[in-house]
Amino acid sequence: MKQRKKFSILIVFILVMTVIIALDQWTKHLIVTRFLLYQSKEVFKGWFNLVYVHNTGVAFGFFNGPNNLPKNLFFSGVTLVSVGVVLYFLIQALAKRDIFQSVLLGMICGGAFGNLIDRFRIGAVVDFIEIYYKKYHWPAFNLADAAISVGIILLTLNLILKKPEPPG
Repeated sequence: MKQRKKFSILIVFILVMTVIIALDQWTKHLIVTRFLLYQSKEVFKGWFNLVYVHNTGVAFGFFNGPNNLPKNLFFSGVTLVSVGVVLYFLIQALAKRDIFQSVLLGMICGGAFGNLIDRFRIGAVVDFIEIYYKKYHWPAFNLADAAISVGIILLTLNLILKKPEPPG
């Protein structure tokens, strides 16, 4: 029975990761095929736009700037190291039989791979969600960034608020 539970936790992780990658790539495809680069369309006046931009930096446009091979390799390497950390936590989730942690890790890993696909495919990440209020704009992001951010926040809260297991 324990092996079945571990297997189902692994399946949930793979399923969540796959769904995040698929949704991320699909939404980016919709933007790329329907917008011109830097084109913006208002969705909710004063709050939310769709905009097609390329991000050569990391999440939310941090370190965005001229694109070059060393920078792309560096950010791809950071992503792969992050995936390694996620896999470490996944092993812990399997040992603890923690399905919620598996879902969160699937979100993080799916988002990381979604953006990594863009880096390898076009040398930058496609961002398209712009949230703003008056003159205050949050940098454009995508579903992969959102999945990573929500996953990390909830994983952190889960790890902090979880009762410690008794020894033995």
